[in-house]
Amino acid sequence: MRQVQGMPHQDRSNRYCIIGAGASGLAAAKNFVERGIPFDCLEREQDIGGLWNIATPSGVVYETTHLVSSISSTGFDDLPMLDEDYPEYPVHTRVLGYFRDFARTFGLLEHIEFGKTIARVSPRADGSWAVAVVGEAEPRVYRGAVIASGHHDTPRMPVFPGTFAGEIIHSRAYKSPRQLRDRRVLVVGCGNSAADIVSDAVHGGSEVFLSIRRGYWFIPKFILGFPTGDILSNAEIVPLPRRVKSWLFQAVLWLVQGPPSRYRMPDPDYRIDQAHPTMTDEIPRLVAHGDLTVKGEIDRYDGNRVLFKDGSAETVDTIVLATGYQPVIPYIDERLIYAEGGRPRLLINVVHPEHEGLFAVGLTQANGSMWRTADYQSQLVANLIVADKHAPAKARALRQMLADRAARESRRAYVASDRHRLEVNYYDYRRLMKRLNRRFGAVRRLRLEDGAAVAARSDPRKHPAA
Repeated sequence: MRQVQGMPHQDRSNRYCIIGAGASGLAAAKNFVERGIPFDCLEREQDIGGLWNIATPSGVVYETTHLVSSISSTGFDDLPMLDEDYPEYPVHTRVLGYFRDFARTFGLLEHIEFGKTIARVSPRADGSWAVAVVGEAEPRVYRGAVIASGHHDTPRMPVFPGTFAGEIIHSRAYKSPRQLRDRRVLVVGCGNSAADIVSDAVHGGSEVFLSIRRGYWFIPKFILGFPTGDILSNAEIVPLPRRVKSWLFQAVLWLVQGPPSRYRMPDPDYRIDQAHPTMTDEIPRLVAHGDLTVKGEIDRYDGNRVLFKDGSAETVDTIVLATGYQPVIPYIDERLIYAEGGRPRLLINVVHPEHEGLFAVGLTQANGSMWRTADYQSQLVANLIVADKHAPAKARALRQMLADRAARESRRAYVASDRHRLEVNYYDYRRLMKRLNRRFGAVRRLRLEDGAAVAARSDPRKHPAA
């Protein structure tokens, strides 16, 4: 843990503040270290890992959480998960171990201050940023701020008429299959967490019901024995329009697994690239086996009974709301982040259109590796910061190009819901980020303070993940 002694809290205007030491914060910190950008990384917990650390209040994982994307398509580019002992979809403890190795490999721990809860982040008239930390008498003043604290902290809690006499929890409070053993359980929602919780409850001897408002795309973790993410990554090499790729993948999925209606579930009424799919092999099988009963949307509560809009009712003991999270950043004025209607104000979800010192890393929802996405975003942030000093015309040109792009292009059509407010297609977004970073040319090899060239990266295979 980094301890800061004798340093005035109020003035750090030569430094940047990275908020959060989860996957996104670590990605930002690695790029800032590499580019010689002075910074503090403030983390409210006493450990790294963010939502992947089950031992901290920030952790949203549970005992049975595994990656939903394979190791070959998930790990950071600079430190691939190459250890032969890694399973294709490792458990959360192995993921946290990987983050620890990443932090050690790139010397990040000395830059992190733990136990620092952010109360408020506000712009100042001179372009700097005031960062108020709980327990500190004066706000710190930074050159800029990088929001890297994620958007999986504030549960979305739907409210229905009536009163329920049993237990209602959000999936954020779910930690162990023991919580649901031998009960009548209703799971609301059908994302990845819902699929895991349903599986845990069924195998724990519970009678389980699943409430869904619409049809979902269920994607198996393996197709023809290969991790699905690997197949998609290879398919992305083929230069076809996005709509054609979507149709082809949909057709393959229909061929190898069949539509949900074949398992007596509603079919989705949207394309597979218009919503975040659910990575699971189990939900269709459990329904087909009669171990899981699918219900429609909840209408109201009546004691221990839950009444559904189709007129049916079930008596249950526990309701688990696997309904996701509100994409809020509680420590900053929401008007800086979202425009009217909830549309993100940040250009490509990273660069603020008005405040040059405000950035976000990880403020996206993607159908691919969020860790790599955060790394590409962090490279863009670092390039902009370095270019602002050593090639300001190039920095201004890129900011203007992003602003023009935002004014010219409408958002891609996703299912209308808060869950998809930050949605991007990982493969298209990755290409965009790489293309934007290439526009900096020689600036990509410069450090901020001295303008010297960045040292060549070492071979990441010499640092196998722990």
